[in-house]
Amino acid sequence: MTDVEQAASGAEPAGAAGGDAAEALDRPLPDGVRRRVIALVSDAFGGLTITELPAQLRQYARFTPNRRAKFAGNAMAAALESDPLFRQRIGERISHSQPELAGALESGSPPAAADPVDVAAAAYVLRPPGWVKLVAAAGEEAQRADAERADEEARRELERLREELAVARALTKSETERLRTELEAARKEAESLHRKLRSAQSDVKRGEAALRRVHAETEAARAEAAAAVSAAESETRRIKARLGEAESA
Repeated sequence: MTDVEQAASGAEPAGAAGGDAAEALDRPLPDGVRRRVIALVSDAFGGLTITELPAQLRQYARFTPNRRAKFAGNAMAAALESDPLFRQRIGERISHSQPELAGALESGSPPAAADPVDVAAAAYVLRPPGWVKLVAAAGEEAQRADAERADEEARRELERLREELAVARALTKSETERLRTELEAARKEAESLHRKLRSAQSDVKRGEAALRRVHAETEAARAEAAAAVSAAESETRRIKARLGEAESA
């Protein structure tokens, strides 16, 4: 029976039974595996004719693989899960393009060096016995890788923050030393100005005292001169009086 006849009759294609019939995922595909599956389907699109594509995917036949993966990802994933014949055809393309990986999966011995996500994506399409475990293992591996990446990013971020803190501390220390030096210089300058002010105040006080002394001496001299003038005037008047008396005698 041909693929088309199998699809028309509702019979599951050869190779789709076996592991697929006995196994099923109990959770969504891990994100990394799902993206890889969509990429595999998108790449395999070019090897299928329009009639070999599910009706809902034919509108994407002329898209480039990248554009197809971007705009038809959900539709391709749904068709791959619900259409065994389409899945078988995609699986045949994978077996043709990656014969070593496909053969290893069919034999139950996936390559140890292969990327777990690539292995799980191919296993999801080919459905060999144990494919669910391979997908689950890939999901766990992806989670471990994500955790390791997150730990590494956190470590790098912590290291960056430590470096920034060290730089900030160094700058703070340098700035503190600069401010301390400036403060000490300002303190010394203030002390110098204060001494000069005290000296100037002393000079002013001495000047004021000297001025008061000069003023007092001036006042004393003025009083003495006034007294002398007064005495001279009195003596002059006395002499004039005696002269007057002598002339009249």
